[in-house]
Amino acid sequence: MLGRRHQSHYYIKMVKSFQAIVLCVVVISCRGAKADDTAQKWSPRNKYWRHLLKEQSGLDDGNGEHFDDMQSCVETALSESNDVVLQDKTAVPTIVDTLTDSQNRTVLVEIGNAITPSQVESVKRLAACTKLYFPESRFDHREFTMSGGGNDCTFMNILLQIFSPEVFENVINIAKLAYKKAGWGEQLRLRPPHMCGLRTAEYLNYKEFKRLGGHADTGSLFSVLFALSDPKLYQGGEFYLLPRDEPDNRMYYFKPRQYSAIVFLSETHHGVTDLEGPREMFTNEFWVYDDAPWHSSTRAENSEMDWFVQRAEETLDHAADYYKEEDLTDLWPFEEDIEDFDGYDSGYGFYEDESSDDELNAIEDKNDEL
Repeated sequence: MLGRRHQSHYYIKMVKSFQAIVLCVVVISCRGAKADDTAQKWSPRNKYWRHLLKEQSGLDDGNGEHFDDMQSCVETALSESNDVVLQDKTAVPTIVDTLTDSQNRTVLVEIGNAITPSQVESVKRLAACTKLYFPESRFDHREFTMSGGGNDCTFMNILLQIFSPEVFENVINIAKLAYKKAGWGEQLRLRPPHMCGLRTAEYLNYKEFKRLGGHADTGSLFSVLFALSDPKLYQGGEFYLLPRDEPDNRMYYFKPRQYSAIVFLSETHHGVTDLEGPREMFTNEFWVYDDAPWHSSTRAENSEMDWFVQRAEETLDHAADYYKEEDLTDLWPFEEDIEDFDGYDSGYGFYEDESSDDELNAIEDKNDEL
């Protein structure tokens, strides 16, 4: 059971190797059948973006086509790193701890050795290329106005599956490991990760922010959060989590070790305490729908996806091998298109009601006291 101010105790064995670079160069390229096969295998719910990979085009946010630019940027970054010896680990992902709520439901699983140093570099490079070519549509200096704090967020969903399929494969595998350990299939009847779509994939940097206010990833099933930074490099910055119906609103705190992951039920209240220093994270959220399409909002809401899927069912040829960009672009709704627009519907009802604003404010006050 995770305790207050809990910190994982495991050690990552490191060995020097150029094999990580070679592996990244081989699998990160999306050209050719191998990358296409990889995307098909690890993104089974890819029908709304598969055309981008097949046609090697379509990454246009209204400011020009950038598929080739992204391809070149990622590959150039990899080639420039060939002179750098990356340390990759030999240890396999290992369950470190779990957290259960007052009703004996597992709400969080912590996994050590969850991401390799070379995969961390791939995430950072993809984030840098994304911010370079999509600075307005895929980057957000994101403030949490209701609960305070925030982070600089680079949205990489779809780009992750196309240009870093080996990283996405790892995300799926870590989610599956946690899903099995937690018993979320038998206990909560949640679908397994490989049958879920990717709602969002985000590179988070806290350089310009000093905390992250409490919130829930409402509308997602489970969130997979990887620690990219060494916790020794920053002070504070503890991840905290409040399971629903916890006696006395008890919260659990810990600083995940570098290269570890925490996988938790998305609608569980969580945040980050005050911090000083560099803190980088990589988070992914899974939901009941297919992968959100490229032209959707950066973090699509359930009501938007409901509307989109309904229109797709009515207008698209579902016998087609894949859709084309022009088939999909006009189907995504504007907010005014949706009557009773509700971006906070969970879609599956694990938690039947939401905490009131007074309850959440009381929780944040208590966290500030601690």
